[in-house]
Amino acid sequence: MRKFTHLLLPAAVVISVSAHAQTSQVTGTVLSATDNSPLPGVSVVIKGTTTGASTDPDGKFSLPVPATGDPVLVFSFIGFEPQEVRVGGRSSIGSVKLGEKATALNDVVVVGYGTQRKRDITGSVASISAEQVAETPITRADQILQGRVSGVQVTQTNSEPGGNVSIRIRGTNSINSGNEPLFVVDGFPGAGDLNSINPSDIESIEVLKDASATAIYGSRGANGVVIITTKKGKAGRNAINFEAYTGVSNVRKKYDLMNAPEFARYLNDVQTLNNLENKTTTPLPYTQQQIDAMGEGTDWQDEIFRQGRQSNYQLGFSGGTEDTRYNLSFNYFDQEGIILNSGFKRGSVRLNLDRRVSNKINVSFTSQLSRTQQRLTTVNTNGGSNGGVLLDALRFSPIQPVRDANGNYTFQNQPLPAVEIAGNPVAYAESAKDNLTTTRALINVAGEYQLLEGLKLRISGGTDLFANQRNQFIPSTVYVGQNTNGSATKASNNNYSWLNENTLTYDRKLNENNALNVVAGLSFQEFVNENYSASANNFFTNALGSDNIGLGANVLTPSSGKNSNRLASYFGRVNYRLFEKYLFTFTMRADGSSRFGPNNKWGYFPSAAFAYRLIDENFMKGFTSLSDLKLRASYGITGNQEIGSYQSLGRYGLSAYTSGATRLVGLSPSNVPNPDLSWESTAAADVGIDVAFLKNRISVTADVYYKKTTDLLLQVSIPQTTGFSNILQNAGSVQNKGLEFSLNTVNFDSKKFSWNTNLNFSLNRNKVLDLNGEYQRFVGQSSTSLFPGATAATSVLRVGEPIGSFYGYVFQGIWQTPEEITASGLTTTVRPGDPRYADLNGDKKIDGNDRTIIGRAQPKFIYGFTNGFSYGPVSLNIFIQGVQGTDVLNLNRYELESGFTTTNKLRSVNDRWTGPGTSNTIPKANSVVRRSTGIVSDVVENGSFARLKTVTVSFNVPLPEAVTKTIKSASVYVTGQNLITITKYSGYDPEVNSFGNSGLSLNTDYNAFPSTRTFIGGVKIGF
Repeated sequence: MRKFTHLLLPAAVVISVSAHAQTSQVTGTVLSATDNSPLPGVSVVIKGTTTGASTDPDGKFSLPVPATGDPVLVFSFIGFEPQEVRVGGRSSIGSVKLGEKATALNDVVVVGYGTQRKRDITGSVASISAEQVAETPITRADQILQGRVSGVQVTQTNSEPGGNVSIRIRGTNSINSGNEPLFVVDGFPGAGDLNSINPSDIESIEVLKDASATAIYGSRGANGVVIITTKKGKAGRNAINFEAYTGVSNVRKKYDLMNAPEFARYLNDVQTLNNLENKTTTPLPYTQQQIDAMGEGTDWQDEIFRQGRQSNYQLGFSGGTEDTRYNLSFNYFDQEGIILNSGFKRGSVRLNLDRRVSNKINVSFTSQLSRTQQRLTTVNTNGGSNGGVLLDALRFSPIQPVRDANGNYTFQNQPLPAVEIAGNPVAYAESAKDNLTTTRALINVAGEYQLLEGLKLRISGGTDLFANQRNQFIPSTVYVGQNTNGSATKASNNNYSWLNENTLTYDRKLNENNALNVVAGLSFQEFVNENYSASANNFFTNALGSDNIGLGANVLTPSSGKNSNRLASYFGRVNYRLFEKYLFTFTMRADGSSRFGPNNKWGYFPSAAFAYRLIDENFMKGFTSLSDLKLRASYGITGNQEIGSYQSLGRYGLSAYTSGATRLVGLSPSNVPNPDLSWESTAAADVGIDVAFLKNRISVTADVYYKKTTDLLLQVSIPQTTGFSNILQNAGSVQNKGLEFSLNTVNFDSKKFSWNTNLNFSLNRNKVLDLNGEYQRFVGQSSTSLFPGATAATSVLRVGEPIGSFYGYVFQGIWQTPEEITASGLTTTVRPGDPRYADLNGDKKIDGNDRTIIGRAQPKFIYGFTNGFSYGPVSLNIFIQGVQGTDVLNLNRYELESGFTTTNKLRSVNDRWTGPGTSNTIPKANSVVRRSTGIVSDVVENGSFARLKTVTVSFNVPLPEAVTKTIKSASVYVTGQNLITITKYSGYDPEVNSFGNSGLSLNTDYNAFPSTRTFIGGVKIGF
């Protein structure tokens, strides 16, 4: 035995040496191509064998490979494209960079209650990725939709920091109800206010446009759905990302107003004409000597405008393992507006966690806590007319200085009564306070359990806590505060919503030719609002502002309220795929809402869609230039329930009066109940095509749609014997039809240079079909100080015409001579120098019967055009946005040109009518005809524009290999926003609506915060 062992030992040594000679050790590191971070757990296998290894936490690996031949290593990791590398006799292959699979984001779309491959989508859905969101520094998440998605019109209604954005998806459906889309944030529907959402946290945004896509949201889907998904951690990648940018903003343009001498001569002219016409001898406000000594005077626009500043800081931590993933981010945004004391701040913290508890159980947690503060300036400053810091700066006399000889603020406008009584706008901006603070917590928790293969149960619960607090204080030292000796208001508006959703999802490929995805669920959601307000005046000190209302000697009656509504829902969707080319979708949702009458608590919203992947037919194989070809068609019904709570019920209003020293309070009916009240219903049809050429280098999507909204929520007239004049009923209908087109091209794509283009184009035609038998209704808001009484309406709802039709008089020039007036036969009292309006009905007088449609707010088409270039480490992104065929009602111009005779005017008024033949556009100085008339065609202006919206240049800093162990990526960028606007509109900006999201007062410009031109520089660093 010992002899046999002695023979075996040398043989073993020989075999061992031989084996060692036939293999060699190869090492390397695997990194992410996105940010150079190490990838642990990557599988490294010798091709054609089962021999392999995995990378360690630093992305490193060591693997014995055959010493002969030329072995190939195959690298693979979940979510990344596999890669093969030849060893080539090397002992180290250095760094191998894996790129993320294109399908990880680009080919997967988030839809209602699930996800789908883009190739399987049957409806009209648009998607914006995190990369597109990151291209442009934005304040609000919804701003990224502007000009980038066909069929979606986004309007920055007010450019004030923290100002609102209005979104219309495929037109305006409703008259009295809401027209904004439903926002769904991380699965929580109804998360409306996006000011508190940090844009840097967004992973993707999906826009659901047709009924097939939105019907799963039933009574809230008629205006489209915007789904926002925030970032989550990725397995095997522990990363730290930091971004900071800062920038400056300036007003893009100003109104060209009169200087001091021009305004003095204008006031003298007004008084001279008044003396002549009224046969009076009132002295002129200014002597020639005073005018000669004035100089240019005060440019009040320059005094209230400043250079705005903004800064943003973002710090994120993300990563995890296959079982646990996390994403934690911190954000702080600070913006100082271009008007004194205006601004917006936001601080937010987000934590998203995903945990695989077992092979069958997964849990997820998404949360955000944020606090914002908005400093407002568009409030009344003179206690009378509808104004604000900006509007009063336009109207205030340029003759008056900001401060007097003693250094104190000029208290009010002078000389009275030649000028409008008003307070110093600079004093108000710097002394008064109006702050709106919002605290928000948005939390959603979900658990998922795999019952059977392909069958999952998901249960989620969440809450949205939203608290607004407004603090306003007007000190006694400014004009508007002198009568009350200082006034303070403190108001709170607290909202909370809780949500429970339960879904079953069955996703299974039944065989080679059949696949089925079924979602069924039920949902419960409640919304609660609580509010209160307290006010006081007559303060003995201004020191504490609104922090101690009890200091006011006169405490006004406080108010408070509470309301709630509930929504219970059942829903289901079936997606069936046959032969991978015939795609069917059927959806149904039943909603029960407490908002509506007992006879119509439940509504049912079905939809169906079909898509045909024609490209997968055998006979298409000969068309080698085609990469994709899919035809789509859908039809469905969705709803709109956006009205206040208790509208179907009989309600009571507060009635209070004083008897002696006692305040008596009672209740009285405030409406007629309607037990049949229900939601608006929108039936929509869509036909679309998706086509791609040259290996997807060129892709086109086009859709044609038709929508009809019926059962509009309208106030309908009733006999006054009921004690009321109207009742809220379902009556009337509106139509929208349109065309959408988008084109994406990869123009060049090489290692050194690439160029991509995106073009989208949309047109929508809106029409009122029925108003409960009425032909028209006068609607639209304006300042009642401009148009008192019945003339306040600015728009008309008319059957056959679009919503947003401006309604007024047709301007025909200026009356030149008494003879011209006499020859016209006009019986309405006018004088030479007054504006001339068309007598449309020929009755020889100008009254309300001579009004007609003088403009339309709805655009003929909208478009967006984006070009992205990259050359080595340098990238350039250029974005152009435009709106064509729209009108804007410029009420600022109305007032600055001829409205009030006692306010400052545009410099063009220097060319006003002063005698026959002198002007046929600007009336005489003392003409007040317009004020008693209403809106006129010459202040309804062409609001079309083309805008160079954003230009961004970025540079990816090359990093030495030694540095990449710590810093994985670094880039710097410079962005310019609103650089060039081509428009004929004379106001600050054609993209405006002073009445926010109102569906009846579109494109109205009055005291709206001006748009800005902004330049930003920033840095991004990945660790």
